[in-house]
Amino acid sequence: MNLLTSLASTKTFVHPKAALDGQKEKHRIGIFGGTFNPIHNGQLIAAEQVCNQLGLDKIYFMPDAILFGGTHKNAVEPSARAEMIRLAIRGNSKFGIELTPIHDGGQQSTYNVLKKISSKHPENEYYLILGAHLIRQISSWDNVSALNKLVHLVAIEEPGVRRVSDFEAIWTYVNWLNISSSDIRSHLRTRQSVRYLIPDAVAAYIADIAEYGLYQGRFS
Repeated sequence: MNLLTSLASTKTFVHPKAALDGQKEKHRIGIFGGTFNPIHNGQLIAAEQVCNQLGLDKIYFMPDAILFGGTHKNAVEPSARAEMIRLAIRGNSKFGIELTPIHDGGQQSTYNVLKKISSKHPENEYYLILGAHLIRQISSWDNVSALNKLVHLVAIEEPGVRRVSDFEAIWTYVNWLNISSSDIRSHLRTRQSVRYLIPDAVAAYIADIAEYGLYQGRFS
């Protein structure tokens, strides 16, 4: 048994081609959830590569209504984070934005959000895109077994994070950029350049409304 066969036989690995066989009668739609505080080029590149690897018809960025880890002094309103996503993905026909969690006020679990989306669009087959660190934590989510039946789980490999999950996942590899939203917020607060870290349109948006407190600083 070779390595690929061995991996494919475990419940934590599904080969992308095998996962997509038989799904061509429906539109293949990716859902890339996150805080996006702010969205950055690393996330955009990862989404582009996953979209190409899996042959998805479209990926929707789905910002959280409530920030992971609780509220902090630099929390940005969902409307601002959504607008930055719109600016970041403008011109890419493969990218869109999904606002159901924001419209629901963050009161719904991931399962309930995706159930609502799926019921509205039965013509679509959904792929929930998660980083490797999140796929390892997914067992603690509400209704995760039902979620696993509702959508395909897609895990993006991350440096230093083992490829393991309690649920079947399609594992993808991307060329990660060493960028984080927290580092970008730090740069903005201390007025350091964020050029090439975030799209120019997002940078201009932040600069335009910095006087109102967005990330508490300007940048060069």
